[in-house]
Amino acid sequence: MYVVRPNTDKAPYNYPYLPPYNGGRYPPAEPSPDGHWDHIPPDSPAFLGVHVFGCVARVLDVWEGYLGNRINWHFASTYDRLEIIPLIEWDNAQSGYGMLEFGYKPTPDGRRDLYALNFDVIAHEIGHSILFSEIGLPRPGLPPGPDLFAYHEGVSDLCSLIAMLHFDTAMDRLLRRGSGNLMALNELNRVAELADERQIRIAGNARKLTEVGNEVHDRSRPFTGGIFDTLVETYHDLCVQRGLVDLPRGSIPDARDIDSDLSHTFASAFRADYDLKHFHLKSALADARDIVAMGLAASWHKLDSETLTYADAAFAVCDALQEQGQGEAAETAAECLAWREIITPYDTFSLGRTQSRSAQWF
Repeated sequence: MYVVRPNTDKAPYNYPYLPPYNGGRYPPAEPSPDGHWDHIPPDSPAFLGVHVFGCVARVLDVWEGYLGNRINWHFASTYDRLEIIPLIEWDNAQSGYGMLEFGYKPTPDGRRDLYALNFDVIAHEIGHSILFSEIGLPRPGLPPGPDLFAYHEGVSDLCSLIAMLHFDTAMDRLLRRGSGNLMALNELNRVAELADERQIRIAGNARKLTEVGNEVHDRSRPFTGGIFDTLVETYHDLCVQRGLVDLPRGSIPDARDIDSDLSHTFASAFRADYDLKHFHLKSALADARDIVAMGLAASWHKLDSETLTYADAAFAVCDALQEQGQGEAAETAAECLAWREIITPYDTFSLGRTQSRSAQWF
């Protein structure tokens, strides 16, 4: 990767106009004698590029760890490095062929919220690049799979969420706000008061596939929510197995559809002696995070960008979890994704081939 800071107005890249940037630019940030950039203060103009570079590197570290291999850019045949432009005059951010670039959101009081300072935005955009590299692109002239773009949006949010959960401060804040109860994050009316992180607000939703439209961000929410539910329920199961909480039998779908009091029972169980068990709960959350993330990462090589459907993606995650010896998490994922109407007991999708998969999971 390398960072470019244009010193003149630059329009967003748009095919056929692609990297490299050949206009005027500011000098690059220089490392300290020990090879780091932590001497650059946040109010320095060079800090934006340093921040983006560090965030992208961290997200790549996380997902290369789960994949077990280096991520090779999907544009490697054209460019040997990713170009990062931390600031242009644009109310958006994008990941594209050989580049990441970021603008800003104007605020009512005349300030600018710089997307290059927002870890969630950065992680989401590099999430697209990771998926392009792992799943691939449809061949020229061929249409994408029917759910490819919605899947991209939802899983890029999950890439950001999982990466955020690798920061101790973020995990501490998340657990303390709900006294260890992540079920609360699935209640839309309480999300805003419990979490500032955009990833949690998006992932903690209760949308089913029949309740969303065809716009890709809206259609992404059921899959994102289903995987987030799987993470939360896997965390619950680990907490029970380790004797941290005493929870009644029941799942997140049960709490929504069958027993409206179940979520309140969960909350009471986690609140009991929370301060004494915070770090044990944090360990359980880290393990649940890794179980779900490894299943998600391993599912990518099972998918085809030209035929991808949500059912394909759902069964790929279940298969990957089962192959990794996480049968309980696989059953949880199937249940949560079925509640979202992404799969049913009667689904016959298997990577574009008609083959019943219902017996394995239901």
